[in-house]
Amino acid sequence: MSSKPEAKDLSCFFAFFAKKHPNSDLLKHVEKCREGKWRNASATAAKTRITEMAEYFPELTSYLDSMESYSLCRGHYNRVIAKKAFINQLKKETDSILSSGEPEKKRLKFSNDDDKLKVSEKTFVDFGAQVDLFEKTFVDFGAQVDLCEKTCADFGSYVSFSDPMCEILQRRIDELEKNNKPLLSENEALKKKLSERFTNQQDRINSIIEIAQKERSNLYEDITNLMKNQERFCLDNLLKYSPSKWLAERNPVVVKFIETLTHNEGEHQHREEKLFKHAVAIDAIYGSRHLKYVSAINLATSAIKYSLARSKMIVDIDNHIISSGSYTKFNSWLESLAGEQLQLPEGFLFLAFDNEQKGQKNYLDRGHNTVIFHTVTSFVAFNYSRNNNIQSVNPWLYTELDQKQYEELFHLSSGELCVEKNQETNAIDELVHHQSQIGHMKKCTVCQTSNIDNKKRVCPECHNKLPTIAEIIDEQHKIINAAEKSTVISPYVFKQRSVPESEVHTPQIFVPDPIGINPNSIDNVRKVLEHIKEISGVKDDSRKWVVVTCDGVPYHHIQKMKKDFPWLILIPGALHEEMNMLKAFVELNWNIDIRDFAKCQGYRTENQLQFFKKCSDHHKSWDSICNIYRHAMVSELMWPYVISEENPSVEGYLKWAQNQTDHMFRLKYEQVFIYLQAIINFRTGVRFNRPLLRFAARRIFAPIWSARRHPIYRLIEVTDEEQMLRLKPEIRNLIQERIVTSRSKLSNQHQGHDAILEEINKSLKSLIPPIPSQRHWEIAARNCTKFSKLRTNIFNIIGYSESEVNEPRTRPGFTVESRRFRVQIRKANFVNPTADNRDFQNLGGELTLSEEMIRFSEIARMKRIEFIKAKLIEKTPLGIWRPIPVTCEEAELQKSESSLKKSQILSIINSLTPSLGDLDRSRFRGLSNKSREDLVDILQEIRNILAGNSIDANEV
Repeated sequence: MSSKPEAKDLSCFFAFFAKKHPNSDLLKHVEKCREGKWRNASATAAKTRITEMAEYFPELTSYLDSMESYSLCRGHYNRVIAKKAFINQLKKETDSILSSGEPEKKRLKFSNDDDKLKVSEKTFVDFGAQVDLFEKTFVDFGAQVDLCEKTCADFGSYVSFSDPMCEILQRRIDELEKNNKPLLSENEALKKKLSERFTNQQDRINSIIEIAQKERSNLYEDITNLMKNQERFCLDNLLKYSPSKWLAERNPVVVKFIETLTHNEGEHQHREEKLFKHAVAIDAIYGSRHLKYVSAINLATSAIKYSLARSKMIVDIDNHIISSGSYTKFNSWLESLAGEQLQLPEGFLFLAFDNEQKGQKNYLDRGHNTVIFHTVTSFVAFNYSRNNNIQSVNPWLYTELDQKQYEELFHLSSGELCVEKNQETNAIDELVHHQSQIGHMKKCTVCQTSNIDNKKRVCPECHNKLPTIAEIIDEQHKIINAAEKSTVISPYVFKQRSVPESEVHTPQIFVPDPIGINPNSIDNVRKVLEHIKEISGVKDDSRKWVVVTCDGVPYHHIQKMKKDFPWLILIPGALHEEMNMLKAFVELNWNIDIRDFAKCQGYRTENQLQFFKKCSDHHKSWDSICNIYRHAMVSELMWPYVISEENPSVEGYLKWAQNQTDHMFRLKYEQVFIYLQAIINFRTGVRFNRPLLRFAARRIFAPIWSARRHPIYRLIEVTDEEQMLRLKPEIRNLIQERIVTSRSKLSNQHQGHDAILEEINKSLKSLIPPIPSQRHWEIAARNCTKFSKLRTNIFNIIGYSESEVNEPRTRPGFTVESRRFRVQIRKANFVNPTADNRDFQNLGGELTLSEEMIRFSEIARMKRIEFIKAKLIEKTPLGIWRPIPVTCEEAELQKSESSLKKSQILSIINSLTPSLGDLDRSRFRGLSNKSREDLVDILQEIRNILAGNSIDANEV
């Protein structure tokens, strides 16, 4: 914007006026210009005085709106403006003229009101207002002329026209009439123009241009004032952002133009959303007027896009389109929001921690061309009540349990199948028959001869024509379609309540600063606990204890130093516990039937099968095992009973199942109805926050931890129950009710604290650059909850909802997948206790299961009791731990080691030690002098270490 010219560079107004109006009476009273200090003619004092002079010299009126183009010299300013003598002299002369008439006559006053005589050479936009102005002015002039004529007539009766005073008055009247005529003609022209205004688009364009030219300076001033206000980027102001309030503070001409242009008749919905679009449009105008303008709300929306797409380019592109600020501005803004780390509040506090890492890819062949991971330990705090001071008292009822208390740890759909039974043709049986006769599918429809070679065209018995393969396949499809119509598996339906429930405990969430430590070792976990002790207030005695949630590996490390942290109540994460329960179940049943189920699901290659076995995608694994596999296996376990009974019932089936002696039936009955159902019950207990159901499900599933190689969760299950027994009952109940949380305040949407921390970690990673430093992690943590509130606020303004619709959420049915696996089960008579020639083999028939699997639950419970005695009661080393072998091959391997010679055992040890870490490898040197029994123990220890390393990668 160009700067205002100085007064000395402008021409003197009275000098300019003298050139334009050489015959004006004003020049008789005004002297020539003098050198000296120059002043702007548009100054308030000057403009006021010239307006007063316009009452006596009407030719000044047309210059009142353009005074900023002139200045005043020293002489004119001192003579005319600064002193009142000049204007007083004019008043005195006029008063003396009028007072020479009759006393009873009204004094003639030539008053041209400033508001009535402001006539400009420019074209006014508001023609209606202009015409009114001129009409009023001309009426006043007419009244003045009439008054002057009457006055002259009155003067004529007293004085002759040769009277000098009368001549002055007459000249004044003539001058008024002369000035009035062009104004009248101009008024007529304006009236005509007013009646024809906006008749074509070009007129409207011209009017808009004139308005814009008038508002340019005001608009620029509004932008500069807005840019000076850096408080608009503060989070509190952004959270209070209201489009209507923001628009009320912007240039009213631009705002009214946008509102009028976008107004729709009869539209009353989405008002806030439309106001936001108005604000975006005005932000775009402001950004176009001033290229350095940054919109605060557009910066916030751009940040939301970055958190979703994690693309620096999106931020920079948005800056060029909607003036939202560059990526550098975005990072500066995030850092300004961070401030200092807030102290955790008083009250009932829970904490959770987990490691989080950000991978930095290496696109060049440098070093070993590896991916660099930036790893930190992140935290989340849950404050359930600021007024609950229960953490200021000692939580422990017992420092240690007695033997009797330890011993408390030792123990703890048919209607659809009836419909299937009553069908004339059973779909599963038909599919089994067709699959077994795949090369001899043809059957004569006349003599009913079956098992005819597919290559035959006529029946070998009656010589009638046989159906083609295509016709047979069509018939099979009809059977399948009929089965799909008759047997419908209802999909999962999660009914969601949209109204929060009062009995749900929803905490206030805080995100402390992460620390640059990976909790993958005992020393690092100790540092993490010391940090928790400091930030939770335990160190300064404001709290006596605190509940901490973590995953399996840190939990396992903490047990080795638990006595150093008596204030710590350690809780395993519910999400990680559920994931590992499902992994353990799949691992146990992998060689029995789940490997064949995975192949039936379409997993073919070894990598695909390993992906399925490790449950790498928990959601897919849950759907496959807990829905499809469970439904198919349960249906086939119940099918022999259903077809053998006239009126099958649940009670009848349970009695029938208990009387079965077939080993495979009893094994799969136990695995599905007890252990797999325990996993499902555990999730239900978490989602609906039912502590007793969670506890029962964990206790039912516990033998599997001791049956196979699961040292971490075998320890977690036992130590967690032992810890809960030592707590005071009121504290134990309070903790059990709050170790899962519903952020939505709905009773069926509870999560473990570790699951919430996983969600927060995703938010943290969305706010850090590709190569983060510790400062970046801190900034992300301090902005995490703030950013979530800002995101929710903006989404509410624009009318966007992140939450799903309130209708029930459904999953696709799994009828076809379940039937496909049922065919394979029934074809092999895998769980049919009434079949002949039963062998204790896996589903594929290539592996024979071990004798230990016949007594699996009994042996597993005994192993669990042994572990509890050794770990908690006797506190002795566990010794050699042998898992229950699943197959005979695995059992033979365990037995063969007991008959190995010393040299053979030493050879096996030497072949395994290269796989150990440096510290572990140094422990197993110079073993040749050891006895055979010691070498057997060492071999088992090495295998346990290797298994533990593998488990650490799988168990989390």
